[in-house]
Amino acid sequence: MRSCASRSTTNTMSITKLLCRFCVIITFALLFSVCIYAQDRPVPEEYRAWLDAVNAPYAWNQGFTGKNVVVGVIDDSIDMLHPFFSSNISSSLAYNTGIVYNDDYYKDFLPTLPEQSPTNTSAIWDRALVRDNDMPDMPVPCPFDAHGTSVTGCIASYDSETNTYGSAYNATIAPIRVDFPCQLFSVHGAGPVGDQCFAQAIAYKNSDIDIKNNSYGVSTGYVIREADLKLDAIADARANNTILLFASGNERNKLLYPNGKDCDKKMFTAHPYTITVAATGKDNTTDYTGFAPFSDCGSCVFVCAPGVGIQTADRVDDVTGNVFTYNSVFDSYYEFQGSVAGNMNDAFEGTSAACPIASGVLALAVEAYRTQYPGQVCDVRFIKHLLVRTSTKLDLESEKRTVAWRTNAAGFKFSPTYGFGQINAQGLIDAILDPESTLGGRFDTVTPQTVATIDWSTMEITADELLKYSSKVLSASQNGGFVYTPASNISEDGILAAAAEFQSGGTADYVDFQRLTADNTLVYSESKTITDETFLNSGIVKQDLEEVVVTMTVKADDPSEGFDARYMEIVLEHNGLESCLAFSDEMSIPDNIDDLMWSFTSNAFWGEDPTGVWTLKVYDLGTEDTFNVSDVYSTFYMGALLNSHPDVPEPSTWALMALGFAALFLSRRKNPSRNSCN
Repeated sequence: MRSCASRSTTNTMSITKLLCRFCVIITFALLFSVCIYAQDRPVPEEYRAWLDAVNAPYAWNQGFTGKNVVVGVIDDSIDMLHPFFSSNISSSLAYNTGIVYNDDYYKDFLPTLPEQSPTNTSAIWDRALVRDNDMPDMPVPCPFDAHGTSVTGCIASYDSETNTYGSAYNATIAPIRVDFPCQLFSVHGAGPVGDQCFAQAIAYKNSDIDIKNNSYGVSTGYVIREADLKLDAIADARANNTILLFASGNERNKLLYPNGKDCDKKMFTAHPYTITVAATGKDNTTDYTGFAPFSDCGSCVFVCAPGVGIQTADRVDDVTGNVFTYNSVFDSYYEFQGSVAGNMNDAFEGTSAACPIASGVLALAVEAYRTQYPGQVCDVRFIKHLLVRTSTKLDLESEKRTVAWRTNAAGFKFSPTYGFGQINAQGLIDAILDPESTLGGRFDTVTPQTVATIDWSTMEITADELLKYSSKVLSASQNGGFVYTPASNISEDGILAAAAEFQSGGTADYVDFQRLTADNTLVYSESKTITDETFLNSGIVKQDLEEVVVTMTVKADDPSEGFDARYMEIVLEHNGLESCLAFSDEMSIPDNIDDLMWSFTSNAFWGEDPTGVWTLKVYDLGTEDTFNVSDVYSTFYMGALLNSHPDVPEPSTWALMALGFAALFLSRRKNPSRNSCN
């Protein structure tokens, strides 16, 4: 007869064997899954300098390549069959918001194009058939629809033969097409096609798309079209936790666009719920330690990324066999002249390149966040807080007004050219996986945001978000691809001559915006003191600042003459720190406006206490016209990093606890003195 002690030992051995077998099975399963994953697009051993500049390979080696993160690319046509990223394309999310070419309205213009519908977009996605000679009666020529393909390649390319990789080469791409060449048309009297398309694209399936890249924008400041549609679309993206990134623009060293080089004068980039991306490329090289001379600056810039000499995908014309290479007007200033091999472009540049590189890096961060915090939401506010703390500071010695870094009261450095610095995948990944070491605490989300708007005339504060845009601008003309507003002191011939000079490289030298000294008229100056009671009396919870938005109305003293908006400079100051909301810029075409309401965004005060003295100064640096300022509001967006589960042990802690309990159980079973034979 078997004793009780014998039965106990046998049971203990059986349990031990079961545990061992379980561990062996799990180990083999893990090894097998790793082997399968390793065979699917392994981490590249060699990659381009711009990938090193944003530390993307660090994230790849941590196992984060953008897998299962959906990035929407709002752009012109994307070659969905391109070998560099065809396996990344989600055909179910592909959508064409542009003109339907079988519309009778356009058949006379586009007789050679294949028919398509909004649900059957293969004619647009897979071919680039639109040529200048296909649309001779259209007011603007149609490009080769190669831009979207190159933008997509910056995110998702993977080609070991040409050593071409995107920053998140395993991300899922949702192609969302708009009509770049047809933005000026009015379809059946419904208004500008492009603006409606862009609003529709920004609002499209945000519940299914994590990040949307927008490498486009107007070139002229203070231009408003379909404002309500666009603001509603941004609100939809925010509500669905879709992160919107916008290119800051490429007008910095151009003479041809009114106010174009300051991106805080553009609607999408100036919005507090978007991330504005500038470009780096010091001295027109792939050094990426300074700004690219074309890259627009402004107090709304949030981060920067490489934007010169980017090797990426290029569209191939499958009809003639010729390669359509996207060549921007900046190419002639660099050594990279777009040498092309098959499907590749090695000279893609502009903030159009910087923006998708940043989108890819954020895809890596989103993947890491989901791995670390399954079931939680990684939204634009949380990402911004990480970007503020992890981006790489560049060009710290510069004292140019548009470049210089200033440290705010919260200890954060900000530059109108670089924002909070060059996006850094290593910093983002470390902040997500090890926030205690990187951020000084265990943070995984943000507090509920507080939005407070203060009317400067009454000092009344409300919780309503005031973000209005309404503008009346003199009609612009389009000629030869250059937008201009004719004025009394400049002729159309002069504009075209300037365009020709620019194209030839005659105005390639960068000119930093400098405040003029002559006739420096202070039009408006007002100081307001915000106290804790200001918030308490209104029942609004005060938090640390995120963005600060200033909304104001500017009117010409003589509406028939308007005022030259080039010479308006706006400075916001908080407790001694200045942020230029609008730079004066004499080196652009006159921009006459008679009535303007605009909201300017500044990131310079991020993390500061909103209380204290705020001063707004508006200068008129011109001499030929005058204007006045009224209806000033400041909107404080407030919030902070938060640990949403402060009392929950880490997963590793749970595992150790489970092993401890198992060991205790086994040790108790092995001790015969604890067993009774009765």
